[in-house]
Amino acid sequence: MSFMSNFSRWLMKKLKTEKRAKILILGLDAAGKTTLTKFINTGQFQADLTPTIGQNIDTINFEGWDITTIDVAGQEQFRFLWDIHYPGCSAVIFVLDAADIERLAEARDILRVHLFNNPILENVPALILANKQDLPAAIQAPMMIQLLNLHLDMRDRTFAVFDCSALTGFGVVEAFAWLVNQLEMDKMDRML
Repeated sequence: MSFMSNFSRWLMKKLKTEKRAKILILGLDAAGKTTLTKFINTGQFQADLTPTIGQNIDTINFEGWDITTIDVAGQEQFRFLWDIHYPGCSAVIFVLDAADIERLAEARDILRVHLFNNPILENVPALILANKQDLPAAIQAPMMIQLLNLHLDMRDRTFAVFDCSALTGFGVVEAFAWLVNQLEMDKMDRML
């Protein structure tokens, strides 16, 4: 067998093994983090959810990856819990209530402190979800990038902003597919 054939076989074997990730799901309270997490887990909206107090930890399988999702409460008094989960984090999802224009400045400040300027997360891909696109006042991703200054604050980071609705499922699978693609590329980079 040729070297390239052996190398290709070795690479494929490595890619198929140990597809595990820890994804931290952050955002302000009432942004839809838990609704999103449950939708990813079950594939449908669950109406009986209560606001998260503390954190919810789930494991899902998505495109061959075993992903531990850590949905941490967004209320100010619980944000200290976010720091506990930064080490070993594979990616961050930041969920925004795209229809709540009044809290956009607060969300931008939280993003800066906890994501943009966080040295622990500087090499971690960030998926920012402009949630609640099912509401008429929701701001779409291109405008959200401008309003949050993501085009400036994240220029040296791997990130994407997706419109979604955790209520209807709109954009959720596409956004998660982008994130898993980033995990795949990161895994390949670490192996080479």
